[in-house]
Amino acid sequence: MNKQSLLLRSKQMEISVIICTYNTKEITLSCLDKLKESINFLKKRVEVILIDNGNDGTGREIKNKYTWVKLIEPKENTGFAKGNNLGIKVADKNSKYYLFLNTDAFVNRDTLSKSISFMDINNECSVLGCKLKLDDGSTQPSAGYLPTPLSVFTWMLGIDLLPIISHLLNQFHPKFKEFFMKDRRVGWVMGAFLFMRGEVVATTHGFDENFFMYTEEVELCKRINDAGYEIWYTPSFEITHLDKSSSKSDPEKLRKIAKNEIVGVVYFLKKYYPNRIYLIMFFIKLGLILRLIAFFVLGDKNRMRTYLETLKEI
Repeated sequence: MNKQSLLLRSKQMEISVIICTYNTKEITLSCLDKLKESINFLKKRVEVILIDNGNDGTGREIKNKYTWVKLIEPKENTGFAKGNNLGIKVADKNSKYYLFLNTDAFVNRDTLSKSISFMDINNECSVLGCKLKLDDGSTQPSAGYLPTPLSVFTWMLGIDLLPIISHLLNQFHPKFKEFFMKDRRVGWVMGAFLFMRGEVVATTHGFDENFFMYTEEVELCKRINDAGYEIWYTPSFEITHLDKSSSKSDPEKLRKIAKNEIVGVVYFLKKYYPNRIYLIMFFIKLGLILRLIAFFVLGDKNRMRTYLETLKEI
């Protein structure tokens, strides 16, 4: 390789990191501090693009102390899908890799280098998710198979939680720990840490903006699979995910999250299984009604309200 080729290669953007934030200033700054350590360890060109959907002063802090971050301030809460697409629009179009990262996802010093190493060793892998550890040290289920009418039916009715059946089905939301103990090809990985080759972003053109938040990464992974790319999960390295950090102390927000997850799945099924949607909707509503009855018996009014509101919306 001649000197000119080496120079051009050294100038190529290695990773474009895109982060959306909404009123989680302290957590966002901690995320950026951890990310900067990983960038310094990698010693390659990395750009960081942050979309500030909130109004808690995060943007002002970024401008003053994090000048290495490209800041986008939409002046409205764009949500996760549209916000990330804004980041894609301003990212370096020649980036070798993209990383979509949640603000409550804290990478380690070697996370970026290990992500690239996994891709280098596993050429068939085009999208990668790693192990997510919650702040209590437990492993968060963060990957699964793409939703189908059958898998959503078993998920809504709780059938996929049964010990033997859970290992036989291609579950939408696998919970058993053995699933997350080895490298495996999957249908989707969680958007908290979504690492992919640049060509995947160029081919799929980002997220479906009909989603506001939750399940949008599953739909993107569907299009990625359909385009012929492979999505992998690995437990060979891990990050910390605080999970729903902007909502933990707010029952109203948690209820909206649960509702939006189901609404997102309904939209996914309507998009990809339109000929079976009437039967699908029957079983989804049946599952919601059964959940409503179960939590009525348990006396959990918050969960009851969640499923009642979901029934009305779908």
